[in-house]
Amino acid sequence: MTTFVSRVSLALTAFALVAGVPAAHAYLTFGRTWAAGDVIMQLQLGTPTAPLSDGSPTWDVVAESALADWNALISRSRFVAVRASTASKAQGNRINNVFFTSNVYGEAFGTGVLAITLSYRNSRNTTESDVVFNSAKAWDSYRGVLRRNTTDFRRVALHEFGHVLGLDHPDEATPPQLLDAVMNSHVSNTENLTADDMGGILSLYPSSAAANGAPLIIAQPSSQTVQVSGNYTLNVAATGASALSYAWRFRAAGTGTSEPFLLAIGPSYTIGSVQPADAGTYTATVTNGSGTVTSNSATLTVTPLATTPDTTLVNISTRGVVGTGADMLIAGLVIRGSTPKDVVVRAVGPALADFGVGGALADPELKIINASGDLVAQNDNWESTANASNAAATFTRLGAFQFSPGSRDALVMTSLPPGNYTAQVSGVGGTTGVALVEAYDADPDAATSRSRRLVNIATRGQIGSGENVLIAGLVVSGPGPRTYLIRAAGPTLGNLGVPGAINDPFLQIYKGETLLRENDDWDAPLSAQPALREAASQVGAFPLQIRRDAAMIITLQPGSYTAKVSGFQGATGVGLVEIYEMQ
Repeated sequence: MTTFVSRVSLALTAFALVAGVPAAHAYLTFGRTWAAGDVIMQLQLGTPTAPLSDGSPTWDVVAESALADWNALISRSRFVAVRASTASKAQGNRINNVFFTSNVYGEAFGTGVLAITLSYRNSRNTTESDVVFNSAKAWDSYRGVLRRNTTDFRRVALHEFGHVLGLDHPDEATPPQLLDAVMNSHVSNTENLTADDMGGILSLYPSSAAANGAPLIIAQPSSQTVQVSGNYTLNVAATGASALSYAWRFRAAGTGTSEPFLLAIGPSYTIGSVQPADAGTYTATVTNGSGTVTSNSATLTVTPLATTPDTTLVNISTRGVVGTGADMLIAGLVIRGSTPKDVVVRAVGPALADFGVGGALADPELKIINASGDLVAQNDNWESTANASNAAATFTRLGAFQFSPGSRDALVMTSLPPGNYTAQVSGVGGTTGVALVEAYDADPDAATSRSRRLVNIATRGQIGSGENVLIAGLVVSGPGPRTYLIRAAGPTLGNLGVPGAINDPFLQIYKGETLLRENDDWDAPLSAQPALREAASQVGAFPLQIRRDAAMIITLQPGSYTAKVSGFQGATGVGLVEIYEMQ
């Protein structure tokens, strides 16, 4: 029986895509495939000398994940990986070896060549494929664009395993077919199987599922190790004959029960600020009218981040709608320490209009009430305060925007003893509109600020539709990160006797325009409940009684953030946003 040997290599130079009209199919094949059954791949790649960027412990683990991407498309022949194999390495021995080497069975790698696949075929089928990676190159395993001076092992392995299955380089066809594909002859920013790669493999290994139009996963979600406050993106790529829907599930680390991950409703979802509660495994189920397929599990490992007690809240603010009577904007302040603290509290209305905020309250009035219900300070128009002459300099020192002369914004600059306070913002003469209540740590230096802290703000106000949501801002200042409990209460307020409480608040935390975290129901995931209950007890917050309230524990680096509270699916009503500094 005649045996044919093919030798295909992947070059280092990045491949530049050229725009044009592609052929009906651009993939290129060798024309022969594996017989039905398992294709045993002997992984003999060893352990990296330095940690891999994607957190994988060994090269074999990375290679197996690439094999799984191809397995998701085919069923007649399936890759089976053997990690840390000790199988003998030789040409023509009917063993599929995968390993790093300085030469190709005694022959030198060509200039710039990253890897070579040697395949042996008889007149009908492939009988052996060895994949050898050039050990002289700098390797890592990472996601995203190619990095200078290092090559992503995973995308190279994905390419080589396509050769094992029978795919050639489409850009080396006659004439060349230039389009986006993992199987192109030069490594590029393409890191997942493309439609062309998928079309090529299905031409060699027809899938009954594909023939029926059922979904096929062409890129699996990836596992990763992320430090607290880093980001992690769930991503699955699938194709099918009709519209696809996506449902993700989550199983917390150390538990055996999975639950719906309801925030992710599409093929991709980013957790912008990873927290310990996110550790676990994630899977996606893709469905259309012809069938359903479930992805491989992706594991998120979360490593701790040291926090510092020297980091403080130096500014907290909330924007909301001021109504009449009980529907005023009410902010709660908590000061800890043993001596009075210098604070600046502002009720901003007219100045908001200068920033383009529509419907701003024309004439806010500000009152500061202590825990005994006593009025300790109040102001209608900021220029009427006894220390108004110092306001401009104080605003500059604190980083606050200036008030225009003659504006009717309100201001209290005072010293408050440790305790609990409320700042009530109403409209003079029963007027209504959007207002901002702000509290600034006005102590003269950071050391003094740490000895008497502004540790909590809780603002109650109307949550409307569109732009009329409740928005709390916080500025974290210090040498390092600090952990906070942030909550959006609605249903529990109703149980506590607050009329018109919102039925289902939705909480989102932003840094600039970047969404870091979001939460709809505080009991999701279930595994996070004990930590949230303990945090509420630690800071003295009332317990949430109904699952539709929202809450999260989040570690924040120094900087400015906003907590946005809206109504889920357009719900409106009175809500409470709370920010607590945790020990």
